Amino acid sequence: MKYFSGAYFEELRRLALAYLTRNYDYCYLDSMHEKNRRLGADTVVAGSSHAMNGILEKCFDTEIINFSVSSQDIYYDFHHIKKACREGKQPIKNCIINVGYYMFFQDLSLSKNSNYLVRTVYEPLFHDSHFMQIDSPYHPMQEAIESGRDVFSAELLETFCREWVRNVLIEQGSYYGELISREKNNVVSLKGIVWERLSESEKDAYARKRAADHNRLFAHKESRTENGRLVEEMAAYLAERDIRIIFVIFPFTGWYNQYINPEYREDIYRALDGLKTPVEFLDMNGLDCFHDGDFLDTDHLNDAGAQKASKILNAFLRDV
Repeated sequence: MKYFSGAYFEELRRLALAYLTRNYDYCYLDSMHEKNRRLGADTVVAGSSHAMNGILEKCFDTEIINFSVSSQDIYYDFHHIKKACREGKQPIKNCIINVGYYMFFQDLSLSKNSNYLVRTVYEPLFHDSHFMQIDSPYHPMQEAIESGRDVFSAELLETFCREWVRNVLIEQGSYYGELISREKNNVVSLKGIVWERLSESEKDAYARKRAADHNRLFAHKESRTENGRLVEEMAAYLAERDIRIIFVIFPFTGWYNQYINPEYREDIYRALDGLKTPVEFLDMNGLDCFHDGDFLDTDHLNDAGAQKASKILNAFLRDV
């Protein structure tokens, strides 16, 4: 009896796991929105890899959902915020928005190295590719359906894969877990390098290159103009819903801060100070509690660093 066998159900699980592995960022973000629909949250976070690495949900007193993945820009942060506000089971009280110094100059849809994320993550999620032209839409479930069509109907596969993956990631409650660890998912570890084992000269070289990559974004003045407008709209949107607005810059190593363009910091401080809507702002680089051992690479926190950052944010949320 083929349909009563354990092999039948194990093949379903294998296909669902393959779907999750191939589309992890999409699946994670989709699952967090499903969690928001089912359970809701007092606090939502939107940002890039700095918030993805800097948040440990278990360190917060409040229920928190983190809509942050690597390379995410302000345009898609705002999409997450609006979707979360529209669909949440309960009213959102706090919104934490992660902005790296350079992020007002970033547009994922115009990036040569990372714009594939628009096609594989954000267009399927929001049906919006911003400035990117997409000739062939990406269907995250398509490969699983094609692989299993000899045994399972497309409808069964799509339903099972989506629900199984959502339940797995909602139960996990964080970006990191069984499939992906914080320690292995960063700039240097992807190259087989352990940050804490590097010499000072090697750390300096990595930080110089990393900052130089980010400094090139300063030339993107049109993106800066658009992002400034988006942040103004975002703040007004949240204020209209009586949601507390907190902009956060997570800490970077001293190596990185030595080389990042100082005009970024001046610009972002000036932009947030000049918003028509009052917002709160926390730059963790002004704190003296972080040291080199709290980082996985030049600008991403390890588990110990994320605990520090999350406890600081939790205290900040309590301080009303």
